[in-house]
Amino acid sequence: MTRKPKPSPNGDMPAPTTVKPAKEKARDDQVMATNNSSIVSKRSVEKLYHPDEPHFFRYFVKKLQRRAPLINRGYWLRLRAIDVLVRDFLRGARARGKRAVVVNLGCGSDVLPWQCLTRYPGECGNVKFVDVDFPDLIERKRQTVTGTPELVGMLTAVREREGLVGPVVFESEEYVQIGCDLRDLERLQQGLDATVGDFTACEFIFVAEVSITYMETAGADEVIRWASTVGDAEFVLLEQILPDGEDHPFASTMLRHFEKLNTPLKSVDMYSTVTNQHTRFSARGWDSVKVWTLWQAWADETFLSASERRGLDDIEQFDEWEEFALFASHYCVVHARAGSNCTPTPAPSLPSNAGIPVQPAELRFDECQGNRGQRRFAAALRLSDDNGKHQSVLNGLGLGTKSRLQSCDVFSLGDPETEEPITFREGGPTTRMCHSLTDLGSGRVLLAGGRGSPASPLKDCWLFDKNLKAWKPTHDLPTPLHRHSVTGLGGLGLALLVGGKGESDSFDGCLLFHPDAGWVDCKIVGDTPAAVYGAALSCGRSSQATRFSGIYTGGLGDGLVSDQILSWEADKPTVKFTPLRITGDGDADTSRQLLTRFGATSLQHGDEFVLLGGVAKDHLLSHQDEVLLCSASNGELTITRRLTSRNAVEGGSIPRPLFVGHSAVSMPDGDVVVVGGGATCFSMGTFWNSGVYSLRIPAAGSRDTGLSTSSDCWVHEKSIDIIPNQRSLVVPTKHQDTGERARITPILRLKLDTANDFSKVVREGRPVVLEGLDLGSCVPAWTLDYLVDKVGSDRKVVIHEAATQAMDFTAKNFRYVTAEFGDFARRVEQGSKLYLRALSHEKPSEKPAVLADDFPALAADFVLPGQLSLVAENLFSSVLRLSGPVNMWLHYDVMANVYCQIGGSKRLLLFPPSDVEHLSFAPGASSSGIDVFSSLDSPELARTHPHEAELSPGDVLFLPPLWLHTATPKLDKSIAVNVFFKDIDDGHYAAGRDVYGNRDLAAYEKGRQDVARIANSFKKLPAEAREFYLLRLADELRGRAGG
Repeated sequence: MTRKPKPSPNGDMPAPTTVKPAKEKARDDQVMATNNSSIVSKRSVEKLYHPDEPHFFRYFVKKLQRRAPLINRGYWLRLRAIDVLVRDFLRGARARGKRAVVVNLGCGSDVLPWQCLTRYPGECGNVKFVDVDFPDLIERKRQTVTGTPELVGMLTAVREREGLVGPVVFESEEYVQIGCDLRDLERLQQGLDATVGDFTACEFIFVAEVSITYMETAGADEVIRWASTVGDAEFVLLEQILPDGEDHPFASTMLRHFEKLNTPLKSVDMYSTVTNQHTRFSARGWDSVKVWTLWQAWADETFLSASERRGLDDIEQFDEWEEFALFASHYCVVHARAGSNCTPTPAPSLPSNAGIPVQPAELRFDECQGNRGQRRFAAALRLSDDNGKHQSVLNGLGLGTKSRLQSCDVFSLGDPETEEPITFREGGPTTRMCHSLTDLGSGRVLLAGGRGSPASPLKDCWLFDKNLKAWKPTHDLPTPLHRHSVTGLGGLGLALLVGGKGESDSFDGCLLFHPDAGWVDCKIVGDTPAAVYGAALSCGRSSQATRFSGIYTGGLGDGLVSDQILSWEADKPTVKFTPLRITGDGDADTSRQLLTRFGATSLQHGDEFVLLGGVAKDHLLSHQDEVLLCSASNGELTITRRLTSRNAVEGGSIPRPLFVGHSAVSMPDGDVVVVGGGATCFSMGTFWNSGVYSLRIPAAGSRDTGLSTSSDCWVHEKSIDIIPNQRSLVVPTKHQDTGERARITPILRLKLDTANDFSKVVREGRPVVLEGLDLGSCVPAWTLDYLVDKVGSDRKVVIHEAATQAMDFTAKNFRYVTAEFGDFARRVEQGSKLYLRALSHEKPSEKPAVLADDFPALAADFVLPGQLSLVAENLFSSVLRLSGPVNMWLHYDVMANVYCQIGGSKRLLLFPPSDVEHLSFAPGASSSGIDVFSSLDSPELARTHPHEAELSPGDVLFLPPLWLHTATPKLDKSIAVNVFFKDIDDGHYAAGRDVYGNRDLAAYEKGRQDVARIANSFKKLPAEAREFYLLRLADELRGRAGG
């Protein structure tokens, strides 16, 4: 029948809305506020992922904020799922000759109408888009639409307010806005009656993207029921679920997030699974219901093709796969239909694991204080030997709370003080994550590859000696890799590597590591494994010294978890792969789904393999499925048991672990110790495992977990910095020792008569020590006691506190400490390794330091003589420097400066800018990790050109810009003033903040962007061609460097 508009009680004017109580209105305002964060993320997706389309979110978001790749990818998938279902609805309605009506329930600032009008103009010839939300939000949206020509210009026959009925505030031929609380369905019906016309000539699709979940469950269910009564209709719901309960770490983080915003998810408890959601819609008038998790939608051709999945990585490098899977598994998409031409659909099925044995196992948890031990995507090794009384585990490098870490955590079982403290000798790998640590036997552990950013895999490899606690560089991988799978072979110093992610594609080969021969490319026979990364690889027991075998499962390829389950046999240098047949009590398909994972840990346990954590292909691993034991023999693989945790302390409870980004090692007693791990839970916070988990694996068939009676606990003993050392790589070596050593050139000393003399020095661009200048009364007067008296003992200053004399900015082997000036001076007098580089007292993070402003009581003591008038006229900053017995690291300054030695004496080594390529400066970095004072006689520095100066009180060193330099005090303390000045036109310096005077010139910053763009244009070429052409371009740039 034709539904007729109901007249407004006030004639043509909208009916007055009921005034809500203040508390209820406040809750509604908080729900509306969730729109603000959402549209910023959608704007980021629009800008990045749809560069060739008109952008509409830009009119609702004042400032573009590029979101993290995880959030971009997640919102892209959310938007994609809705876009596909709406697109298909539009096409179907047009084919059936019906008018399509798209009703966005809780629309917020979404721009679905304009996107559809742009993307699908042929399907939108007779479409009505209806946006529905709270009246206050709709009013703001109305003002934006009417005030934006790009939005209102796409609409025809626009009408506002006058003549509109009920809750309708804006109407055009294509688009309607209804200001209405979804709890008032009668009023919503009134708005639709007024704007849509004959319902029988229409087909409806209702879209609710994370909107009705904020309503009370009964109200949300009534919206769903009501929508099924309007005639031929579809419903698209996207909202959160709890597939493994509210105690899952992602779920608990998500729920806390929304509780904190005072916008709790009201329906998620009752409709926590895809099955629940199917029942919800089926019971409320919907004839056909399909439900996907977003993780299932990601793999479904309904929503995107394999080529589209692959193409996303060309837009933005991405490696947050476990976190993406966790997010997508906790959101569902429902597509329901009611009316004619609907075919009932069964409820979605989850893997049925009922036939697979479950066995309880003791899981012990020892909490670490604060944020100790918090790192993800690191790698662990057992420090202690099999017979050692004191058991300890090291978890190295990886991602910390803010950035990649240049350190290791050491965990000890029992009292660590009873053993010799663990330290590292100097030298080791640089920061990285997604690398591997493999025990080779005989006290040696192999570190291979890893990555910085997802686009920057590494190929350097290191051997760690457990006895010496020392790192030693070894043979590089033939190609950079991260997330590769490595297993040791029989404790004979050998390791097998399979798969991994390279610079652009997955590695499809196998490599065998030999400590002398390096990495040997293996011949693959049998069934070639899929090119994946993050797969599980294990080696079983071997009865022969040269033949090894094991299993290889899962991994990620083209954005999907591979279903491959293979056995392998290695008879160096040949590796044979064979598909394994799934046997056992459980369903074979279910077993395959549980066995094929990405990011899992695989360990050998007797004759079984332990598979722990990671993410599965199309479902969230339940707590009962996270730890599997399986056995392989005679071409068959059987899941022998699933382990469910039982608290180590009866009656107690332990926090549920998240076996993602974790590190796991087998202990001599068969226990599995898990350290680190956690995940960024989309935009809702980060979850960290807060301690050490130890899993005691019971004997097969045993019903007794054998709860441990030991009182020993795992404790976080310490964190140890690894000081990077890439200067002495032995394989391959760049520097053959010819016996030559760097020759030191003394820096010229001279006296200045006039300001013109100094101008000439600056123009020549060579370092010079200036003698006989009058720097004022500071030279005889400034002692530490004098400075304390003038500055004030209680003045707060930020200092560097070092453990060793050689401070290293790249390794951060010091810490920043806020101290009272008097205490700092006292500790320097006592010989402590401290350094003060004064900052602006008023705005230390915004303004350069100026002695006269920051220490006014000292201003009259220090004078720039007339000969240095060029410095005074172009002054950038003047910095007070006080130090104990510590070396300033090797670095360069972009601005010219004069270093005025006031008290004590100092030795400085300077290198011309052309030496930068020999001194390990990373791209974009102004500091190096090389300790020049201890390695100047090494063959690695033989090609450098060091210049040396020794400064006494009253000496002034002119440091030209970009000269690399480092300094060490000749006595126990040093007092100096460092004055920076501009010696080139202002336009050459980079715009923006530069507190320290060492921000690179604008041309270099732009050049680095150009380099990245150029390199990106070659990434689709084969590796050899890419290297060939980039090296040619590099040679061309080198040729222009002197021109």
